[in-house]
Amino acid sequence: MRRFYTPEVALGPHALGAEEARHLAQVLRARPGDAVELADGRGAVFPAEVISVGKREALLQVGVPACFPEPSPRLILWVAPTKHTDRFEWFLEKACECGVSRIQPIWTARSERRVEKRERWQRTLAEAMKQSRRAWLPELLPAVDMGQALTDLAASKDDAPWLGLAHCPVPEHPEWTRQSVKQAMPTGQDVLLAIGPEGDFEPNEIEAFAQAGFTPVTFGEHRLRTETAALYAVQAFHILNAP
Repeated sequence: MRRFYTPEVALGPHALGAEEARHLAQVLRARPGDAVELADGRGAVFPAEVISVGKREALLQVGVPACFPEPSPRLILWVAPTKHTDRFEWFLEKACECGVSRIQPIWTARSERRVEKRERWQRTLAEAMKQSRRAWLPELLPAVDMGQALTDLAASKDDAPWLGLAHCPVPEHPEWTRQSVKQAMPTGQDVLLAIGPEGDFEPNEIEAFAQAGFTPVTFGEHRLRTETAALYAVQAFHILNAP
């Protein structure tokens, strides 16, 4: 059954947003009486019946939802957006499908192109949520400088997650050791993993993470692109936490 993202949905008559209504009418060619699902991105999935449909508007009758608990434990990723936004959007799509809970884009000293496309990134996540039939939409935070992200983390009142920092070897600091993510990452606990930009974190940034309590980790002997490393982190988290 086709699923649509409607964050403000409620029981009873509901007018579908213009973009989703256009898709319902022009792509799916829906007719009155057809059944669809509406997901609010916060765990509720509503059955709905098409009452009327036009090119830019659709009216639905919404029923009682099925409610799904928020996935636990949660994975939070800090990721430096790539220079080419299509690579970052590919990561967002796949990370949503695989089960990330929150994404914090961060700017670092080696971020090559500081362009935030928040609305576009949000749409990418919503489309991936619908396609993968997930009930929870990953939270996408506004992009911030790395230093601000660390400051906000220190001031956060949320339950403290385990903190991990993925970075490449640092030749000028051979004494800096990294653990295998498989050995270092705990199971059954919220995790925050930071992934650096193309070119990796600078030494002073790695030191700042260490002072904030992050554990340095490695994803193996091969050097991964930012978006590949971030997706590797999602997969490693879920494999380690598989029932």
